[in-house]
Amino acid sequence: MAQTKKWTARRKAVFLDVLRTTANVSAACRAAGVSRARAYQHRTQDKAFKEEWENAQEEALDNLEETLRRRAIEGIEKPVYYAGKECGTVVSYNDNLGMFLLKSRRRHIYGDDKSSASSELDENQSIRDVLLEKIKRLANDEAAIDEQKGQVKQAVTSDKKD
Repeated sequence: MAQTKKWTARRKAVFLDVLRTTANVSAACRAAGVSRARAYQHRTQDKAFKEEWENAQEEALDNLEETLRRRAIEGIEKPVYYAGKECGTVVSYNDNLGMFLLKSRRRHIYGDDKSSASSELDENQSIRDVLLEKIKRLANDEAAIDEQKGQVKQAVTSDKKD
């Protein structure tokens, strides 16, 4: 869909409204009648629009997060069938949704054992600095292992001589 229509106030409003409810750039572009390329180009050129875009996405993600939280806590009512007929309902809870939210918000407590470089950053470090520190630690560990291997080899050799 190669649309080259101008960004009007109405197109911006439609785009941002759909983005705010879906967090989906493609859907917002279709609703506004503009191409994705044009939307991203406009985002690059208009700082105010970029900020509105980011706010709309954050609001959509906040709404999604709230929905997932509610489903994890309150559950979802699902129909129960017997002999092909609906005979009642049961509330189903999804612990995975709750754990996902806890891991995303409290990674230091509920996160995976493997830590990522970005979670180790403090305000004065860059990802590059963290990676360099890890490389140095690995190099030191490797040197220590090589030294231990040499000591073991030397001990084995001296045991053989005895």
